[in-house]
Amino acid sequence: MKKETLYRYFEGIASREEEEAVYRWLDVSPANEEELLREREFFDAMILVGNEEGHKLKRVHFFVREMLKVVAIVAITLACGGYYHLADKKELLSAMNTITVPMGQRMNLKLPDGTSVWLNACSEIVYPAIFSGGKREIRLTGEAYFEVTRQEKNPFVVRTERCEIEVLGTKFNVEAYSGSDDFSVALMEGAVKVSDSDHLSSPVLLKPDQEIRLKDGQWKVSAVSDYDHFRWREGLVCFKDVAFYELMARFEKCYGIQIIVENKHLKDYACSGKFRISDGVDNALRILQRNAKYTIERNEDNSIIYIK
Repeated sequence: MKKETLYRYFEGIASREEEEAVYRWLDVSPANEEELLREREFFDAMILVGNEEGHKLKRVHFFVREMLKVVAIVAITLACGGYYHLADKKELLSAMNTITVPMGQRMNLKLPDGTSVWLNACSEIVYPAIFSGGKREIRLTGEAYFEVTRQEKNPFVVRTERCEIEVLGTKFNVEAYSGSDDFSVALMEGAVKVSDSDHLSSPVLLKPDQEIRLKDGQWKVSAVSDYDHFRWREGLVCFKDVAFYELMARFEKCYGIQIIVENKHLKDYACSGKFRISDGVDNALRILQRNAKYTIERNEDNSIIYIK
């Protein structure tokens, strides 16, 4: 099997004839299934390549997407519990990929069905190496923006610790960090159905330009008030009337550094503004100093910033 055909299949852009060719090739020998797993691993694997401007992710293959100009550490985990075929012989291996993005980094990837995903810092996504029919299910911890490839017979399902989001084809943002009491889904295009993981309440159907938030145990549906909030995937931190402490928590994720606020006068201070992440945390804090009175100190290894 030509590697170009397999890569097109992984990208979700293979023709029907190419898909059928992949299925027939898999049926020939278990060795072909093993080769497919290896190629899928190579396809998803990324390495960090340093340069003077920062780090950029690059695929191991020559098959590089320009959109992957981000920084991330990618953990690929193949859970090969065994091979199996259904009667139609089109059921593929149950291999799972785990992509983890640490503090201070972001990444963009495409799922096997062609769905585009942007992952924010401190986020993790788990998805099958190949969607084999029925529901296209993935698991998310953290924040991600999705542009889902429409497949009417195969709904796309995002499972989080608190909720489940089901879609056909749409654009939406999910914020579901582990350990946080807050959860939100904002819909840009299409339609999504949001339900709690325990199915204790009725599902909520969102319309475009609506968002649903779970805060302090209460659901609230409202109009999206500020789309700038979702521009993190462009490398921007945008905020409007955000509490200083909350903004510092966001900076910790964006810049991969610990920030301790010791200045009690900033407790009720609300901030508005916009920063490019690549300009650095020092630049952001200096600009905020124009209106907020505080000093900045660092520990010896520069891993902690103290706001005094």
